[in-house]
This record gives sequence, structure tokens and C-alpha cells, in this order.
Amino acid sequence: MKKLRHDIQEPNVWPSTEDCEFDKEFKETFQEGFEIRRNIARAFVRSISRALEFPELTSLFAEDEFSAMGLRKYPVRKRVNENMYSDHDDTLLRELEHVDSTITVLTTFNNPGLQMLYEGVYRDAPVSDNGFIVNIGKLVDDIIDNQVVSVKHRVKETEFDRYSIT
Repeated sequence: MKKLRHDIQEPNVWPSTEDCEFDKEFKETFQEGFEIRRNIARAFVRSISRALEFPELTSLFAEDEFSAMGLRKYPVRKRVNENMYSDHDDTLLRELEHVDSTITVLTTFNNPGLQMLYEGVYRDAPVSDNGFIVNIGKLVDDIIDNQVVSVKHRVKETEFDRYSIT
């Protein structure tokens, strides 16, 4: 199983510029940010565990559950793909409606566009500036028997390049 786990993991890909000092600082900053997000996700699971009096919950999550992080850029569209309209309300989207799988700790850097489905209506999520948005995913939802529900969300089209870290 260890070999299989290793074989299916993707390698880290770090940007490489001609400025070695920048590359080093970028990687260190990114890794520090990743560790902050990983700790938030772990704390979130511990909090749910305590609130639901389900002490086994934390043991169900291996370190691999908290091991992915990515920079997302949603560039301004040059043309519209007809498949990017919402089936829910015909809004033009950059990221289709979906539910995450486990725990996502997200930063939007004051970029609007993220929407959450609440009571049948997509609503704008508050921009997070220096804060974080935490989504639980379907796997967590299922494990805790829908006592805290996962939220369907999407990114609507904006007129500027939008960035987030997930």
C-alpha cells in the first residue's frame, strides 16, 4: 500500500525564475501558508469532533487528507464556453458548482466571485482578505451523518483575473 500511495502522488511543481532568491522565498512562504492551512483544517476537525461528541472522528483523517494546496488563477475569459453556464440559474461561471471532498481552507484575497448555495439560492461569500473560509466536504458530511452539511459552491464570472489559494 505504501508503494501504491507513493506512485499515485503528484510531484510538487515550483515556479522557476532566473531569480534564485525569489524562488527560494516563494517556496518558503508558500510552505508556511500551507502549514497554517493544514493546522486550521486539523483544528476544524477537532472542533467538530468535540461538538458532536465523536472522539473517533480525528483518527479517521490521515495526514494525506490535509496534504493538498494550490494557487488558483481564474483569468478573464477571451470567449464564452456555453458549458460554463449554471444549470441552477444560468449564471456564467468560472468554476462549476461542486461540493468539496474533505476539508478546504480557502483564501480569496478580497476577490469576489465565490458563491455558496443556501436555501436554494446562490449567495456571494464574504471576501476573506487576510482571513480564511473553511468548507467541509461530502466525505466529512457522510462520516458525521449530515450533522454539519457540506456546502455546494461555485465561482461566478468576474471582469478581472481572480486569484485564490485552496
